[in-house]
Amino acid sequence: MRVAFRARLWRNGVVGATVSGVTDPQGEVLAFLGDPATWGGEPVHRIDTSCAAVFLVGARAYKMKRAVNLGYLDFSTVELRRRFCDAELSLNRRTAPELYLGIEEVTRRADGSLGLGGEGEAIEPLVVMERFPDNALGSRALAEGRVDRAMVEDLGRRLAAYHADCPVKQAPAAGMMPLLESCIAPSLAIAPIVPTARIEAVIAAIAQAFRETGPTVTARADAGWWRRVHGDLHLGNLCLLGDRLVPFDALEFNDTLASADVLYDLAFLIMDLRRNGRGDLALALFDAYGDCGPGGPSLIPGFIALRALIRAFVAHATWKLATGNPPPPLAAIDVYLSEAERSLADVTPRLVAVGGLSGTGKSTLARALAPLLGPAPGAVHLRTDVLRKQMFGVAETEPLPPEAYDPGVSGKVYGLLLDQAATVLATGRSVIVDGVFAREPERRAAADAATAAGRGFAGIWLDAPLALRQSRIDGRKGDASDATAEVAAAQEGYDLGRIAWHRLPAQAGVPALAALALRAVTGEAVSGDQDGRPL
Repeated sequence: MRVAFRARLWRNGVVGATVSGVTDPQGEVLAFLGDPATWGGEPVHRIDTSCAAVFLVGARAYKMKRAVNLGYLDFSTVELRRRFCDAELSLNRRTAPELYLGIEEVTRRADGSLGLGGEGEAIEPLVVMERFPDNALGSRALAEGRVDRAMVEDLGRRLAAYHADCPVKQAPAAGMMPLLESCIAPSLAIAPIVPTARIEAVIAAIAQAFRETGPTVTARADAGWWRRVHGDLHLGNLCLLGDRLVPFDALEFNDTLASADVLYDLAFLIMDLRRNGRGDLALALFDAYGDCGPGGPSLIPGFIALRALIRAFVAHATWKLATGNPPPPLAAIDVYLSEAERSLADVTPRLVAVGGLSGTGKSTLARALAPLLGPAPGAVHLRTDVLRKQMFGVAETEPLPPEAYDPGVSGKVYGLLLDQAATVLATGRSVIVDGVFAREPERRAAADAATAAGRGFAGIWLDAPLALRQSRIDGRKGDASDATAEVAAAQEGYDLGRIAWHRLPAQAGVPALAALALRAVTGEAVSGDQDGRPL
């Protein structure tokens, strides 16, 4: 939210005028903090923003709030700066206690000189943080391939617990619409870098999404899902400490701007992961977050789109205020607008079944396809192998006896699979069910489950030669499947009946296979042959 209001002020000329036109009343303090002599000769690196100056010294970072009033942010008096330093410390210690160490005061000594702490009049508060290397930022760590699924899932679980403890707030009567309205003028200002018609179409699509989900937002707010949250939860405000992604730099200066449906907070990070090409991690984050409340999944596409639109016009606003005549940020703006468009383009839940004999790569394809299926951030993936282990109360990797695969047991497993799929579809999400589906009645039941739920259906059948299937099975480690090379050979004698699903070659690489499957699911012809012959 902070960026939306910042851009609105920029649109009205407030930000530029306030920051550039004010006579800095803190010049003496800034000079003092930037002097290596203050730190016993330690080198000092200074970072300036419109509302803060950060001094990096040794193992510490000292953050001084600038004496500015930007309308949505007022640090104009030392009393206000001290109040918001305390707020910053308190808010961020909830997620990053190891980074936020305390408050230090710049003091005026009896001889008129400045000092850090000690006796004298306290004239400027500083937030003291543990310094971390630049490459620890979440954005940098992701770009360098140092963020994995386990880290993101851990973060999702911690964010759910964090949001559950955030104070409940009153939502505006109009829900999300006032925020969108505040974004219209700065978004349209992006033109002519991007055609006005494109921007207007994105705004109109978000408005339509908010009109449709408005009652859900209101009901959720009444139930306590509108809370005082982090407010600025993107990759640049995550720090990789060991193997944990730690949120920091929560929005501290305005409770109204930092209050929203908890999923709008989460959607910022989901959007940032997706626009960086990591839809798989965005989906993992959302799934690990767990219970997102009544109607929660239906809100995500609109929330992602608004977050992306805001970042697009902030990129434009930053360029407008930059010096040195940098080129227009067309690439960045296009990425954000494309993400907004993509998140709203496919919001119809559907059921997709992926079948094939053991070793054809059903689960691999399902995992690759799940982030690509709308509504954003992707589909829930259900596996017969996992459900069978759950039914017998054993760990996923613990082998089951042969009788666990009797036809009667398998019938119950497929029934449970489709029951769970129907439950997920009712929440507004797509589902991918993954199993052998060797029998025609099993395949018909999957299609019937989608029809009963009032949702679309697509079936994908993977074909692969026995040698490839056995090779893949032999190479498995830590998988829920109990299939062996002998099982794969026995399956060659199955009477599969007529397979009316889209048949795809499992030999294809995963990205190519996922692209083929997506085309089939969305109704774009793959080869025109659904009569049981491999493509």
